[in-house]
Amino acid sequence: MFRFFKTTVIGGIVFMVPIVIFAMIITKALELTNKLAVPLSHMLPIESIGHVAVVDLIAIIIILLICFMAGLAAKTTFARKQISLLESRVLSKFPAYDFLKNKMRAVLQSEEDEGMKPVLVRFDDSWQIAFEIENIPGETSAVYLPGSPDPWSGSVCFVTEDRIQSLESPLPVIIRTLKGLGKGSSEQFQSYLKKVP
Repeated sequence: MFRFFKTTVIGGIVFMVPIVIFAMIITKALELTNKLAVPLSHMLPIESIGHVAVVDLIAIIIILLICFMAGLAAKTTFARKQISLLESRVLSKFPAYDFLKNKMRAVLQSEEDEGMKPVLVRFDDSWQIAFEIENIPGETSAVYLPGSPDPWSGSVCFVTEDRIQSLESPLPVIIRTLKGLGKGSSEQFQSYLKKVP
């Protein structure tokens, strides 16, 4: 019981770190954009919209526009190369960078990733939720073994196809089960586990 409590608390801390950092970044960004938003808000005849100050709305719009422009720039080959160089030559030297990057990706990652087929994989006398990524000639498949409560922190292994049981559950449902530390498994996997040898 104590071990479960301990691992859950640690998992919660790891999960919350990028959220807190993200919130701090947004707060700082709002402070900076407010300097531009305040004079713009004086040009409008109203001070609030739906109990939200106009100056705050303008600051949020400025941040969204900056993010949108950055997103457009990030789609260019030149920008991707520069970001890759920055990460490999500078940012990767900081141990916390990769950790925070992966955790932020885990929080913001879409649950509709293509090419990830939910399956159960047999390991000796146990079964593990996995995502089948690619079939390899010779009746072998590359599978991703997600972690819990962070599904995007896991490992990759190669197993023979006879160890794989396909699942009909959609990917978002599987992701929620992993984030919930297995909650909902009885409803989702009971029929499958009865079928497998």
